[in-house]
Amino acid sequence: MSTELSKGNNDRNKQFFMQIAAWLVDNTALTFNQIAQCCRLALEEVQGIADEEIDVEKFNPVISGIITEKEIDNCRRNPNHIPSLIAKNIKKRSKVVGNILGFASAARRRDKPDAIYYLIKKFPILDNGVIAKLISTTSYTVEQVRDGSHYNMQNIKPQDPILLGLCSQENLEAEVEKARVKEEKRERLKNIKKNY
Repeated sequence: MSTELSKGNNDRNKQFFMQIAAWLVDNTALTFNQIAQCCRLALEEVQGIADEEIDVEKFNPVISGIITEKEIDNCRRNPNHIPSLIAKNIKKRSKVVGNILGFASAARRRDKPDAIYYLIKKFPILDNGVIAKLISTTSYTVEQVRDGSHYNMQNIKPQDPILLGLCSQENLEAEVEKARVKEEKRERLKNIKKNY
């Protein structure tokens, strides 16, 4: 009986670590190896999450105090460093908090490439980092959709991220406006250089 109980706990823990890994894949520039070691997963499992072959909801470990942004940043700068999770906060986590913090459903994860494709087509002025921030994904995924190397490219259809609930109208408009201003500034500088 106790063996079954501990097996159930282990399965739950593994599921939770996979949810953290899914968030780290989508929201950080950590390597898959760093994420795998940090979340006690096999490299193939992290790859499966990234390729969306493994459907798993996401859990934000920063908001819940399981990892700090500083730790993520340090590990991003040093790929040999493995991020460490704050164990006592893992134990304290509550299911309710997890649900309130908002898991992206598997369906919404699958919608992200469609939303990325829409933004690339409709607003070519937006760079990869901005699109990644708007859709809560990685610049790497945006780059794959942009250059057509995404594994599911043949099934990607442009869909408005606002209608999909992946970003707000206000945020999108603000980023487009910022990009336009930046582009105008770049054009003015180019013209000044030409005239001298």
